[in-house]
Amino acid sequence: MSHPPQNSPYTLEPATLNWLDDNPGSSDYGDIYFSCKDGLEETDYVFLQHNHLVERFKALHGQAPGSFTIAETGFGTGLNFLAACNLWQQHAPKDWQLHFISVEKHPLTKSDLQRALKRWPQLQALTHLLIGNYPELTPGLHRVHLMGTSIHLSLWLGDAIEGFQQCLDTSHKQHVARAGAKVDAWFLDGFTPARNPEMWTEALFSVMAQLSKPGTSFATFTAAGDVRRGLQKLGFEVKKAPGFGTKREMIYGLYAPLTENSTQAAATQNPTKSTRRKGMQAPWSVPPHIERPEHVMVIGGGLAGTSSARALANRGVAVTLVERHPRLAQEASGNAQGMLYTKLSPQDGLLNQFTLSSFLYAQRHYKDLQQEGLLSGSQIDLCGLLQLACSDKEQKLLEQLKTAFEGHDSWVQFLSAEQASACAGVESQYPGYHLPQSGWIAPAALCETLCQHPLITTVTHTEALRLHKTDTHWQLQHQVGSFEADAVIIANSHDAKQFEQTAALPLKVIRGQITALDADLFAQQPKTVICHEGYLTPAIDNTLRFGATFDNGDNDKAIRTHDHRRNLDSLHRSLPGLFKGSVDDLMQSQPEGRANLRCTSPDYMPLVGPVHQHDAFLKDFGPLSKDASRDIPQAGQYIEGLYVNIGHGARGLTSTPICAELLASLLCHEPRPLPQNLVQALTPARFLIRDIIRGKIAV
Repeated sequence: MSHPPQNSPYTLEPATLNWLDDNPGSSDYGDIYFSCKDGLEETDYVFLQHNHLVERFKALHGQAPGSFTIAETGFGTGLNFLAACNLWQQHAPKDWQLHFISVEKHPLTKSDLQRALKRWPQLQALTHLLIGNYPELTPGLHRVHLMGTSIHLSLWLGDAIEGFQQCLDTSHKQHVARAGAKVDAWFLDGFTPARNPEMWTEALFSVMAQLSKPGTSFATFTAAGDVRRGLQKLGFEVKKAPGFGTKREMIYGLYAPLTENSTQAAATQNPTKSTRRKGMQAPWSVPPHIERPEHVMVIGGGLAGTSSARALANRGVAVTLVERHPRLAQEASGNAQGMLYTKLSPQDGLLNQFTLSSFLYAQRHYKDLQQEGLLSGSQIDLCGLLQLACSDKEQKLLEQLKTAFEGHDSWVQFLSAEQASACAGVESQYPGYHLPQSGWIAPAALCETLCQHPLITTVTHTEALRLHKTDTHWQLQHQVGSFEADAVIIANSHDAKQFEQTAALPLKVIRGQITALDADLFAQQPKTVICHEGYLTPAIDNTLRFGATFDNGDNDKAIRTHDHRRNLDSLHRSLPGLFKGSVDDLMQSQPEGRANLRCTSPDYMPLVGPVHQHDAFLKDFGPLSKDASRDIPQAGQYIEGLYVNIGHGARGLTSTPICAELLASLLCHEPRPLPQNLVQALTPARFLIRDIIRGKIAV
């Protein structure tokens, strides 16, 4: 991987290594990654033994399913992670989840990772899984799953302190800040303080304290005085022990704050970049804390609903999924083929960060489902996706993208018109970019597969009419009775507005129609998904499907002959070589198709998270209408146990997997799969806060 340009938001400098035999050292920091004597023995002694992990993992047996979280201050070769995973497999109960949070400013490439880890055959199986699922080296948070769904790696690529701050539920108003999931054990394993002093600072110790709970353990190879005093100042009890190998001493201990507010007070002395830049903002987005539910009701059997149900069932939560149609995926998720798509941008910004993060996660997610045999060859084809640049404006953008994503050839490739033609199997007069790990998936088959879990009960032919919260549970009233559950996820697209609690959400409806014709009517057959003004998928059952129209505010689901012509005209403009004859000739063949309604939001981001109490928000945050930076020391008030997962538009295959993980993490008290700034950007209450600030609502 070559280095991207310095002005690109996708810049990330991989580690530059020097090797002594197969022992890696950092050229940037002049330090080694692990002991030359035996790195695995060092990891076992310093981190596993001094955090007492064997005993703690064994003690989880007999307890209700939950999660154990380890955080590490330098991923490096991944050796500590693999050693912890190996120990987890040996001693932890099968129905528990291990979360491992790590940060790395200069990540190793896959080839360097493989070379560094090959000396430990006892970790070979886990090493193979890690390398096979190692994320693309783009800045930000990457969520990786190993061993099915029992081990989760959250790897932040970039500045370490920023990465841990993004694990908090809010980056401002520290006196109401909460960490969504507390760390159980810390591995402090950055390069030595003498060579990497920026890592071992009060800012790091402060965010450690915020992410810890009484009894959280830590261990580190160093016994430097500044480290010891810095930890003690923030409430950690510190003990010394003999060091490993030639090191004289190391330190370890537990978090035991003197007062409940001690770490919060210390945190305000180290504001994040966001706080310094924007001022103290009202902490409306701090999510509510609820008891981990035993039973959740999901309304809606499309991609959002079934993904949410499966993410919870994977964590041992019982789910009742309610669908009004006879089968799942009969609305916007019901097309025969859906594309795994993202729109790349050379610019930074929340929308672009989310679309890229969700796309890279979805690629790994569907590859895992395919490798596990949950999706067969007739239901998924990761054949790649080609985005053509069919206008002067798009070609200028393509040149900007080529610069911004330089060095990321493993997952995005920029092609000339000739190369694009060879890639797609269809003659193209336009250049474009190719996403080789993308492709198409059958959404209905995916939804059915996701619900094939012993903890998911699917109820069809059932219309959700009203939601009511009692003192102890939620009730869903339908046409012939009611269901009860501890919590509810509304995932029924724009129909979420039918419920009193979510009627005010600003959802938009966009009609889309696709067209289907016999593949023999065309001169060429695409080998990959092709996107232009619309899109074209490779043929299945000798049928080519393409589209789609995009009509904002149109609620009509009837098939329109005019829209078939629009789809054919668009396809002919972009890929004239595909056609044997004219558009008129193909219209005579009586094309078939499907029309349905997509649901999106004013900012084109999904709405994922807890549902807010509308009147309470107006009362509490109304003063923001006069001063958007006003100090309001109060978290937002939310409807307990009610969540939404809606507004995915035309990219549901791409965005629903990570959004389902986000909801599961909120309900099950786990580390988030997205950074705090993106969690806030998805929170449904964002629109009400914007309207208050802009004076659109009387308060």
